[in-house]
Amino acid sequence: MFMMADKEKFFVPVIFADRFFMSANALADITLQGGYAWADAKDHFDLAEKLTGSPFVRVIVSEYIKINSLILEQAPGLKGVIAYGAGYDHIDVDFFTSREIFVCNCRGENAQAVAELTFALLLSLMRRIHLADHFIRENAWKRTDSAALPEWIMGRELWGKTLGIIGLGQIGSRVARIARGFDMRILSYDPFAQIKEGLGVESAALEDILSNADIISLHVPLTAETEKMVNARALSLLKPKAVLVNTSRGKIIDEPALIKALEQGRIGGAALDVFSKEPIPSGHPFFRMKNVVLSPHMGALTQEAGERLSDAVVRQVRDIMNGRRPECLIKISEAISSQ
Repeated sequence: MFMMADKEKFFVPVIFADRFFMSANALADITLQGGYAWADAKDHFDLAEKLTGSPFVRVIVSEYIKINSLILEQAPGLKGVIAYGAGYDHIDVDFFTSREIFVCNCRGENAQAVAELTFALLLSLMRRIHLADHFIRENAWKRTDSAALPEWIMGRELWGKTLGIIGLGQIGSRVARIARGFDMRILSYDPFAQIKEGLGVESAALEDILSNADIISLHVPLTAETEKMVNARALSLLKPKAVLVNTSRGKIIDEPALIKALEQGRIGGAALDVFSKEPIPSGHPFFRMKNVVLSPHMGALTQEAGERLSDAVVRQVRDIMNGRRPECLIKISEAISSQ
C-alpha cells in the first residue's frame, strides 16, 4: 500500500517527495489519515512523472525536491505542501498561495540542532580541531611536550569575542543563548524579529555588525532579498581575522567572492554546512583551504530533531486534510524571521 512502483498511480493522500526521517509513530498516524507513499524522486521532473494519474494526492512533503506548477498539473487535488524543515526556497510559495493551496514549513523543530551544529563548526574552526584530527591520524604527533606541536595548531578562544547574528529567529535566538555561555558580546540584525528580553543581544545595523564582529553567523532563509546578501562588498567590511559561519542556505553567500576573500587572506576563515551547489563538486577550492571547516548540510540531523520534525509533519497533515489553517503557514512578509 505504501510504496508504489515508478509507473503506478498513487492511491494515497500523502506523498513524501524525497527521502528523509519520519518516525514510526508519525508514519502510523499518517496511515490513519489515509496512507502515504515515498516517491524517492530524483528531481521535480521525476516527481511529476511519478505523480501522473494520481488524483487522490492531497499533501506533498518535500525537504529538497522543487515543488512548483508542474507538480500541481499532475496532482490537481493538491491541498497543501509541507517543507520538511525550516527552509522553503524549493517551493513556489506565491504560486500555490495564489491558488489557495496551503504552504507551510516545520520551523523551530530543528532549531536547537542547527544552533548546536553552528557552535560545533565554530569551535572546530577556532580551535583547529579539524586540522589536529588529521595531524594525529597522519602519525605526525611524535612528542608529548606542547612545544613540539606545530605553530599552526594554536587556535583562538571564543571567550569575550563579538558575535554578529544575522537573523534572530528561532535558530538565531538559540545561538545567542549558547554564546552567552562564552561571555560573548552579541550583536544582531533582523528587521522582522523583536529581541526577547533577557537574551543579552544588542540590535545593530547590518554594516555595523559586519565591521565590528569577530564572528558572523547566518540564520536567514533564502529569499530574493537574502540571496548573495554576503557579497564582495559585505566581505570587504569584515575584520581581517573575522570568521563566517553559515548553517542556513548556501546561496546567501556569494561563494566566488568568499573563495577570493579566503584565498587573499582578507578574512580569518569560514565554517560551512551549506553550499551554493549541493553536493559540493569534487575539486572545489574549499577542499584545499585549511581555514575552512565543511559539513554536508547536516544541521537538522539529530535524533531529537527528527522526532520533532516528524510530529510537526503529522500535525500539519491533519490540519490540511481537515481544511484547517496549518500552524506553520508561510507568510511572505515574515520570511526573513521564519527560521
